[in-house]
Amino acid sequence: IKMPIRRDRPQASERAITACAVCEIVQSQMKSDSSHYCFPNLLEAFFIVVVLNLVEYLTNSIIWSLGRSAGLQTMAIASIGRVLANGLVFTVLLHHGKLTYRSLLHDSVDSWRTTIARFLVPVLLITPALLVAMSVLEVGVGQFFPWSGSREEASEVYANGGLGLIVLTCVIAPLLEEMLFRGVMLRSFLRQYPEGTAIAHSAAVFGLAHLNVYQFALAFGLGLLIGKLYAATRSLLPGILIHACYNTAVVIVALKSPFVLTRESLLEVWPTSWWFGALVLGGVGAWGLVKSVAALRMAPVRTVNDNGAN
Repeated sequence: IKMPIRRDRPQASERAITACAVCEIVQSQMKSDSSHYCFPNLLEAFFIVVVLNLVEYLTNSIIWSLGRSAGLQTMAIASIGRVLANGLVFTVLLHHGKLTYRSLLHDSVDSWRTTIARFLVPVLLITPALLVAMSVLEVGVGQFFPWSGSREEASEVYANGGLGLIVLTCVIAPLLEEMLFRGVMLRSFLRQYPEGTAIAHSAAVFGLAHLNVYQFALAFGLGLLIGKLYAATRSLLPGILIHACYNTAVVIVALKSPFVLTRESLLEVWPTSWWFGALVLGGVGAWGLVKSVAALRMAPVRTVNDNGAN
């Protein structure tokens, strides 16, 4: 005997079960999406940059009289102030994220010595090509946004700044900026956004932190490269090497080959054989970076809950 009523009832119950299952999946997905939040997000990253600049300004104001009475140059005082301000901000950020300086700098199973040895030669090879590329980019930006101030030779900038500016540019800035923009910000962005979006966000914040359109373009380009390396290695060491080598090369070239900022590129200042050789070395260095990333054993990525972040 066929009983259509009884056949319909199981179908209704099945639909109810299916609807409940869908609701549970949606709710679990919503919970999963909300758990992806990790401090800082993009807006909070901009806020950190603003706070850091304010803390650095206040720190420099406090130590200014002490530094001048001790006979320190202006840039030496600025270097000390920047280290103190960043130290204070990093202490708060690391405490909030339950991180250590070691995990911030190098979160890989390979030792820091192995990582440096693996990346040092490719970084040195790629640096001259970065100089040429960034120089051309800066001049290109200068065509769209003409410099309205006095045109000062790059050599005069570093000569007037003294040793303090050189140390700040070549040592302090690469270390502190990589710890903040890649170690804190990009580390968090990679847990919240797709990899490409996270790298672009961190590079944009890095560029805007330099507070002028010329350095924004350079910092954004450099930030994309360093960000990609950090995403692949989970170590700040390759990025610190690139940042320090690039800044040091800029200082050396500026002192040895005077050129006007935003107006002359190294293609005009250097002989053709020099910049062509720089590009060739850069190609070899880029190949070396790819091989180094492939050889590096990346540490397992920690989840937000593992680090205690909320």
